[in-house]
Amino acid sequence: MANDDFEQRKRLTFEQAEGAAPLPTQLQLKEVSPELRAVLWRVVYDSFVRHSRYPSMGGGRFFNDPLEGILRALHVYRDHRMADEFRNDFEVHVEATKRIFERGDHLEIFGWLQYVLRLDPPYPFAEQIDRALGYGRAAYRVLDGKTIVPVGSDAELDTLKRAFADLAASEFHGARAHLRNAAELLTAGKWADSIRESIHAVESVAEVLEPSGDFSAAIAKLESSVKIHGAMKKGFKNLYGYTSNESGISTTEPPTWTNTTRYS
Repeated sequence: MANDDFEQRKRLTFEQAEGAAPLPTQLQLKEVSPELRAVLWRVVYDSFVRHSRYPSMGGGRFFNDPLEGILRALHVYRDHRMADEFRNDFEVHVEATKRIFERGDHLEIFGWLQYVLRLDPPYPFAEQIDRALGYGRAAYRVLDGKTIVPVGSDAELDTLKRAFADLAASEFHGARAHLRNAAELLTAGKWADSIRESIHAVESVAEVLEPSGDFSAAIAKLESSVKIHGAMKKGFKNLYGYTSNESGISTTEPPTWTNTTRYS
């Protein structure tokens, strides 16, 4: 057996290597395979187990904070159920949440996950979900620890990660928030709104570089430290001028994100 054949075989199951099972393929947008459901549920279930315990005097298993607060917030603010009906019961929540991952579509699964990610779950939940998405060859990844976004390739993912890392400085928090909103709207299929938020991110960076808000001046200041090809600079200015014009992009008002308070 040639070395290349052996290396390829090491990445496959025995059934796949023997041609008895299909080779693993990249999932499409909105597609959720049985494998992806299973690996995502393992992360969620392991987190449930890790942050729950049995009472010292006997009785049913229950959740510790912060997971209890997260589940309570889901109960009220996402599922819109009455607060006094919430039960801090391990088995009840395992059964209900497992149904989402076992039978739900991509909207139910990723919607649940993203809501939880926005409530600051315990470390390393976000990283584990991102790894599970990669392992299951999903067309989505976790960006900035809080938002699930469609990603076409590893190169695209690296570019997005670098963009968020470059905007980590405090003066770029506005641009970072707009970029996060753009990613969220892209996941929801609201293309025009995503473009609008991307434009706002550019505007925020330009205002930091040039307080007057003049985009050309901001580009000139950026060029003093980074070489920008003339054709690319012209393209930036033309694209910005078109998309920031009221008639350039037709958008709808984006949904307003309201921070919810977790109750313990």
